[in-house]
Amino acid sequence: MYGQNGRIGLLVPSVNTVVEPEFSQLVPEGINVYAARMRNSRSDVDDSKAMLQHVERAADELGSAHMDVIAFACTASSFVQGVEGEIELRDRIERVGGAKAVTTSGAVAAALGTLGVRRVVVATPYPDELNVLEQRFLEDEGIEVLAIAGMGIVDAFSIGKVTPQETYDFARRGWRDDADGLFISCTNLRTIDVLAQLEDELGVPVVSSNLATCWGCLRALGCQETTEGYGSLLAERRGA
Repeated sequence: MYGQNGRIGLLVPSVNTVVEPEFSQLVPEGINVYAARMRNSRSDVDDSKAMLQHVERAADELGSAHMDVIAFACTASSFVQGVEGEIELRDRIERVGGAKAVTTSGAVAAALGTLGVRRVVVATPYPDELNVLEQRFLEDEGIEVLAIAGMGIVDAFSIGKVTPQETYDFARRGWRDDADGLFISCTNLRTIDVLAQLEDELGVPVVSSNLATCWGCLRALGCQETTEGYGSLLAERRGA
């Protein structure tokens, strides 16, 4: 049977074309990834909240295939209702899906904390209304946001068209030397091909939404394998 070392279920925004291909590169052999989609269209506060109406249906579908962990693979919809909303979201997924739950925003906060990042620069594809809420979420989790900049993309599908080089250039432009980490937000933004390069150049940990979500899933599975080539977070397996 596929997934003998673990089955990861992804709750994926319907327009997202990036998270599944990036996960397929990040997970070790023997761990398989399965997805259910949640309808969305725009990268804004109202649509991010509206997508949460599809959680139980999608989690139930994944639960029927006996997932070991289910990840809510969307950054904005997992921070848009704050820290308490993120906790409630995990509870909803676990109750319906019958598996451990991870959210992207929760995994990002945990990953930054594990890496010792306390002062972060954030690059996003979002408009300002989402950036404000993301900064609030991270700061409520004890992470100081020195700067946050967004590309202002409102059509959520179009985020997936941004090239890794464009992501790299945008993140580099917003960098500040007094930060001790860089976070590139959004599971529909192509990042994993530039993470190691950014880490080498900046000399600090660099985390993306998909990297953190995958790390959170592997952590929930108790997986001790490491994955090289995508930065420090997966290069050293840290305890569950």
